[in-house]
Amino acid sequence: MRIGRMVRPITILAAVVAIGMATVIGATTADAAVYRCTVSGTAGLICANVTAIDPGSVLRQHQQPNYTSAVDLNTHYTNGNRLLLLCWTTGSGDIDGHGDHYWFKVDDGIIAWGYVNDWYVNTGSYAQWSPYVRHC
Repeated sequence: MRIGRMVRPITILAAVVAIGMATVIGATTADAAVYRCTVSGTAGLICANVTAIDPGSVLRQHQQPNYTSAVDLNTHYTNGNRLLLLCWTTGSGDIDGHGDHYWFKVDDGIIAWGYVNDWYVNTGSYAQWSPYVRHC
């Protein structure tokens, strides 16, 4: 009888922890922070979705984590596009002046890789994504 009473609280605690982790890393919706994804047949990668792009505008990849580096004119993203987060670094602040200096080296899984500013990728806070995305 004593063992049965111990198992139930542990089971409930495990379920709460699992739900919490799914919210941060297991979710796959556009409103999630970082989430696990499969790209080109490789499972367990970390992805996030493009966000905060004004209507009629696009997000372009840069060759370096700053706005003065070259951009790939053939590759651009709009809100909701999924990007594979390869690693993060710091660089110039976001172009809209919010002061976000984190940049992700990203891969769209189709065409190319490059850097995008964190402000335009729905990653959540540094505390949410830094345990899953390595530093470049």
